[in-house]
Amino acid sequence: MSSCSSNFFDDLSLALRNVDDSPVSRLILGWHASYIISQDGRKGVGFVPDSRIEPHTSRPVHTNSLLSSTLKELAALYVSPFPQEFAAASAACSALLPFDDGGKYLDAVMTCARGDKVAVLGYERDLVPFMRDWGWRSAFFDDRFAGRQDCFSQEEFSRAVREAEWVWLSPEAIRDRWLLSTQNILRDKKGCFLQGPGIPAVIGAFSELGVTHIVVPLGDDGAKIEAHISAGGSAWLCEALRWRVYISD
Repeated sequence: MSSCSSNFFDDLSLALRNVDDSPVSRLILGWHASYIISQDGRKGVGFVPDSRIEPHTSRPVHTNSLLSSTLKELAALYVSPFPQEFAAASAACSALLPFDDGGKYLDAVMTCARGDKVAVLGYERDLVPFMRDWGWRSAFFDDRFAGRQDCFSQEEFSRAVREAEWVWLSPEAIRDRWLLSTQNILRDKKGCFLQGPGIPAVIGAFSELGVTHIVVPLGDDGAKIEAHISAGGSAWLCEALRWRVYISD
């Protein structure tokens, strides 16, 4: 692991050390998002890697271990490349280190990149219409959908980042370590968006990596959020979630 990635996870570990722990009450791993509830009532929405990229598999012993964990024990799995572990860990991190409600409204902020080239890692169908409404000149890089309009092979992403004014990343860029080794490239951009869910509120640590905007969902109606995610719904289309943007200094 590079020194940059080690520093990031060290910062995250330090932030987690300063919050209270709690056993997990419920853990839901949906098709597009995860959701966790602790025994002390904290809740978090996490990121589930796409099962079309790598099949999701589980073992009873492994699953039981996740369900018998505490929030901090699950959050420690944020370093894991395995989908089931990362989905649980990202939800736990969101519960332990939540963003406050002071972020900016999504549509108000996204005009910042209007007319600019934006290199987007991953083709998320629920997100594409938003980007087009914002007036972005988006190019998507995703091997699953290469050949569609404005969607290209992922191996071309590094070149496209150098040509674009803005970059948009999903939590997949943390899981596969792409974000943790490219801050020099990102610092030359007008900005970099990191999209949740499953992003812990360690804005300073992400800022060091070149992230300027963090996009995360917030919501208070746990029952509606849980029902939506349990039914395989996307966080982008959940009426109980409101998306906010947090800008790093």
